[in-house]
Amino acid sequence: MTREFILPDLGEGLVEATIVDWKVAVGDEVTIDQIVVEVESAKSIVELPVPYAGTVSALGGEVGDTLNAGDVLLTVGAAAEAVTDAPAPATPELDARQPAPAERADGTAVESTSGAVLVGYGTNDAEARLRRPEGGRFKRRSTCATPAGLAKDAAAHRSADPSKLHLDATRNSPVMSPLVRREAKDAGFDARHLSGSGPNGLVLRGDVRDAIAKLREEVPATADFAADDTATAPGDPDEFAHRRIPLTGMRAVTAKHMAASHAEVPKATIWLDVDVTPLAELRARLQRATGEKFSFTTLIGRLVVKGLKRYPRLNSTFDGDAVVEHGRINLGLAAQTPRGLAVPVVHHTESMDLPELRDAIAKVVTAAGEGKFPPEQLRGGTFTLNNYGGFGVDGATPIINLPEAAMLGIGRIKERPWAVEGELTVRKVATFSFVFDHRVCDGQEASDFLTFVTDRIENPELQLLDR
Repeated sequence: MTREFILPDLGEGLVEATIVDWKVAVGDEVTIDQIVVEVESAKSIVELPVPYAGTVSALGGEVGDTLNAGDVLLTVGAAAEAVTDAPAPATPELDARQPAPAERADGTAVESTSGAVLVGYGTNDAEARLRRPEGGRFKRRSTCATPAGLAKDAAAHRSADPSKLHLDATRNSPVMSPLVRREAKDAGFDARHLSGSGPNGLVLRGDVRDAIAKLREEVPATADFAADDTATAPGDPDEFAHRRIPLTGMRAVTAKHMAASHAEVPKATIWLDVDVTPLAELRARLQRATGEKFSFTTLIGRLVVKGLKRYPRLNSTFDGDAVVEHGRINLGLAAQTPRGLAVPVVHHTESMDLPELRDAIAKVVTAAGEGKFPPEQLRGGTFTLNNYGGFGVDGATPIINLPEAAMLGIGRIKERPWAVEGELTVRKVATFSFVFDHRVCDGQEASDFLTFVTDRIENPELQLLDR
């Protein structure tokens, strides 16, 4: 019996992924939850575990190929099936190597499968495989309906005839990175068909950019702006003033998500200037007492969780004619990664103590540096914390991360003159911006939440009164 491991749901709004690296080959034995492939989605590069055990009998694509959600990643068969199409008779030796099947309450056997968190794969197999619905599991349409498909069509329309690059469709050159492949794809050709200048014919970014430059030599710079009266004519000194950059990958998903949020949510923003000096002093004392480090994001995140327990309406989702208050507090952390903005999620923060929250946030920060997140960490958020002070700005009116109902933003911490007990002194001050969906609550509840958090920043001893 063979089993197909399909490309699972990698996060909200994602419909495709590019194969970056295979960890296995045809004929290899795999175990449940073994990492078998690394793929690049629009949000992150993720490693996927296979939910079945057996022998790899087929791979669903080569490195650089793009698959849609629901496509087969690889096929796993029994050990005998990897060598021949006809199943070999079972032997005592083979049977001895197989784990004993689990049993249901009625004594009947079930086959054990993956405990990996992949949408579409449970912890146990169904007794019969369901027939895939017409149009595929995700009812796929033409790739032109996806942002990546639209970008590809637009790029192909803009580019000159790729044959002028002397591409060899039979060539399968190694490519340095997914970014190089995507840059070529956006220009309308496959990087693998180039002759690379790197070691062993490796296609480098410079090779792709040289090819793109050659294509542009064949296309007037004003091709995209034929209807624009301000477009320049060929030969004009400003001939190359215009540059069209297609939105693909994470940027395309983010743009669509932001536009939907801006159009659908009647948001309101409130803000406060906050003296964070007491919190900074508490942080220093805490680190001296424990010998461990705690970031401002961790300490503020802890207060946010306490505030959401007190005001659960802000840990909610607007659902047409109702507001759904979530029992869990899954804290999203807006992060700038090498591949663009992402909001990885720390799940179940309502049950974490301070060290646990710190460690979970530290993992997110580390992963953000590489832009690699597991699929489950990119979905399920109920509230977002956005520390944009790292960009050197005091405040912002951020766009709510749908389907959440609110977001707290933290500006930069800087020294400012501040009145303390009637005396003017210099304090560490930051602006806190709170944006919320006005459909889920009125300004009173939003203001109460913001002052709850900021009061405990300015007066940390108030935390002793919290339940």
